[in-house]
Amino acid sequence: MSLVTTTRKLVISFFEYVRDRFLRLESFIILSLATIIGDKSSLNPFG
Repeated sequence: MSLVTTTRKLVISFFEYVRDRFLRLESFIILSLATIIGDKSSLNPFG
């Protein structure tokens, strides 16, 4: 699975996510994909 596919499934703009990671102003505005995936999976343990 590509980063584009993952961000699309999580309803996150790929370009905004990449920009957030490269700019790193003081802190990230968008959470890491691992955190978002973990949060979503804990809400729905069956899939």
